[in-house]
Amino acid sequence: MSDVKYWLWLTQSGGISNAAAHKYLRHFGSVKQLYFATAEDYRLVPEAREAEVKRLMNKRLDKAEKIEADCRKLGIRIMSLYDADYPDRLRNIYDAPLVLYVKGDLPTIDDSPCIAIVGTRKSHQYGQRCAQRFAYDITRCGGIVVSGLAEGIDSAAIRAALDAGGPVIGVLGTGIDVVYPAWNTELQNAVSKNGVLISEYPPGTKGSKSTFPQRNRIISGISVGVAVIEAPNISGSLITAARASEQGRDVYVVPGNIDDPNFVGSNMLIRDGAALAISGWDIISCYRWQFPEHIKRRDSKKFAVMDAVKRLGDAQKEKNNRAETKKSVDKQNNKEYIDMNDSMQLSDGELAIVRALMDGAKGKDELIELSGGEASDVLADLTMLELEGYIRLNEETRFELCP
Repeated sequence: MSDVKYWLWLTQSGGISNAAAHKYLRHFGSVKQLYFATAEDYRLVPEAREAEVKRLMNKRLDKAEKIEADCRKLGIRIMSLYDADYPDRLRNIYDAPLVLYVKGDLPTIDDSPCIAIVGTRKSHQYGQRCAQRFAYDITRCGGIVVSGLAEGIDSAAIRAALDAGGPVIGVLGTGIDVVYPAWNTELQNAVSKNGVLISEYPPGTKGSKSTFPQRNRIISGISVGVAVIEAPNISGSLITAARASEQGRDVYVVPGNIDDPNFVGSNMLIRDGAALAISGWDIISCYRWQFPEHIKRRDSKKFAVMDAVKRLGDAQKEKNNRAETKKSVDKQNNKEYIDMNDSMQLSDGELAIVRALMDGAKGKDELIELSGGEASDVLADLTMLELEGYIRLNEETRFELCP
């Protein structure tokens, strides 16, 4: 009988906390010896509790066998704490997951510059752009982006990292077969094909107010640094930052307007000593000495306008899919997780200008004519695109895409 069943038995022993399980494992040395121990053996463990002994004496393996069968059917790998390829970086944190469920190609995490990018679900357009730029640059320069697949900052970062060529690591607060939010199916599938999905929860596990904060210690645990993009005063991102500090990881923060509630938590982190970051290179360059064979400075286009256009097309498709999917989602459940920001990276007018410039530089009047919009609106869009670094005026005073 495979030891996997014993690991699954331990994780499914209701009432045994992760910390308590570690206590018994340290005493017995292996999960198999722990399983076959007697009540008298358990009581010899320092600080053993009678309630824990009672639960450990339930030796049924039916739940474990079902989970193992489900994972085989779904193509999910089960990795235990004592497996050789379980990342040491994660194994050495307090309260490390006993079991990881993995779908996709798991990189050699201990030898990789993994950077977590986190932020609020109810993000502003500014925060999403920052997440995309940071993720894109970190990936192009040799880093691996780690994040959840929540709406807002998490998903924006994962999409940009995939656009930059990945791989990526998505850490879930649900079972790997559960898509949350429901409209994120396409993105979750892309991560499993071009990176890896990780969860400590067995197939079929729904997300809850406890599972999402719990997974944050894994996000920070497999990373060398955590970038907080946009975090209000009450935010799961602050939990991730706190776990990162406890684990000895670096914390980086994008500054925001001090009057903006969405950046209260972010600015407080900077006040309390977190490093201020204004680019992905600011972060990934800190680890060149540690990963010289991975990290290289690469000149990326000003957030790669071509990729931005591609993302916008995908975003519009996804927005339409979400409208259909959300009809069947019970909006009364888990409201804090299904609220979302529908803003796109560029407005329709801005996108029309970018597309018009993709075949060469053009003058202001020509762009007004090609876009088909009101002159005042086109001029406003040109100003915003120039401020954001998508376009510039060349020496002939014609607009062109930034290289």
